[in-house]
Amino acid sequence: MRKPRWYVLAAALLTASSSLAQSIGRIEGSEAMVGVRGLQVPPVPRSDVANMVDAGTIDTEGFAHLAVNLAGELKGPATHQGTVTAILIPDIAPFDYAFQTLGLLPASLEFSGKASPNGGLYFMAQQAILDVGFPRYRVLLYNTTGSTATVVFFAYRSRH
Repeated sequence: MRKPRWYVLAAALLTASSSLAQSIGRIEGSEAMVGVRGLQVPPVPRSDVANMVDAGTIDTEGFAHLAVNLAGELKGPATHQGTVTAILIPDIAPFDYAFQTLGLLPASLEFSGKASPNGGLYFMAQQAILDVGFPRYRVLLYNTTGSTATVVFFAYRSRH
């Protein structure tokens, strides 16, 4: 049986790096692409803002758009229908204060990869495009699948 293209891509992304990063950084060979590989995202509901996984920040000063995506692998079958979701929030005042002090999510973009108990261990979100409105964004992740996920997240910054 031939595996779907997204399945092969997700598996390749998860194993592409011998040293797993823990926060967003530049992808070697590209000034425009940033990302993180091997980020562990345990089950965390959207309402538990304090325990969302902080993947780091994306510098967007001088860029007009972000093309973002995430993919991953569950460490075990999903216990129920759920998602692994990335939220990008502005990382400047007063938005950072609202997040850090009040536990609010002033979300600019939210996108998810879906998983289900019989859907296999791999998931991938549909690519999303963000019109940049702030010089920096913080990326937070949560997971409602009931199983820990290993995640890769990428953002391509463009000036046009």
